[in-house]
Formats: sequence, C-alpha cells, structure tokens
Amino acid sequence: MRDFISGTYRHQIDEKGRIRIPAKIKDLLGEKLWISIGDQENLVIYNEHTIDKMYDKYGEMESGDPAYRRQRYIFANTFRFQGDAQNRFQIPQILRDLIGLKNEALFVGMANRLEIWREDTYLATLAEDNPNRVIKGVGEGE
Repeated sequence: MRDFISGTYRHQIDEKGRIRIPAKIKDLLGEKLWISIGDQENLVIYNEHTIDKMYDKYGEMESGDPAYRRQRYIFANTFRFQGDAQNRFQIPQILRDLIGLKNEALFVGMANRLEIWREDTYLATLAEDNPNRVIKGVGEGE
C-alpha cells in the first residue's frame, strides 16, 4: 500500500508565525518543501515532486494565455518552507494575512500535500461541501 498524507491535526502558531509539522506527516512530505496560497481560503504545503509538476504546468505559460493570472497568483504567493533547528516552520506574514491565520491552525492531509486552514473556515467549507451532515468541532467525540 502506498503511504499518503491524511488526517486532521490542530496546532498552535507562535508569536513569530512559526508552526510545527507533525513528525509522521513531515516524513511523508520529504525534505524540500514550499508553502503557497490554496484555492479555498487555505494554505498548501507542497513537496518537491508536486511543486515540479506545478512548474511544468504553469512555468512556461505566456502572458496571452487565459490562465496566466492564475500563474501569477500561484508563484507570487509560493515560498520555500524550511524548518529551523527546533523543527518550526515560519509561515510568511503575507500568507497568514491572506487567510486571517492567527494563533492556531488545522493541518489537513490531502494525499500528496498538506493544507493549513483556520478552523472556522475549514468547518464552513466542509458544511458547504456536505450540507446534509452536521459538522461540529475538529476532535470532538474522539
């Protein structure tokens, strides 16, 4: 069976905007990471393989291409994501501001990438995607 990134985890963000990635998830992501704006008021952490695929798709795009604006949005908001000696990763201020991320975040595993959400935004998105289910807080009833 293939290893993949899954699960939902709540983590604190320190006053400098640093966060720790759960060790088992970090091992699955690999060493070279990038963080970028997502498509649903979230952030996404990509590994080297996935960022290479994004470059192949968008990197050679000409300005006349209808998807050129998406290329600018993606690459202008993508940053190298490196941990420090204590395995803390600095989320760039511009990305925190774009989604209103403050003191706490949810990590959401998405197969080959890891998403970062504000909990209220994540729960609202789940409710929109699954209107027939009542979704309460993450971790309740565990």
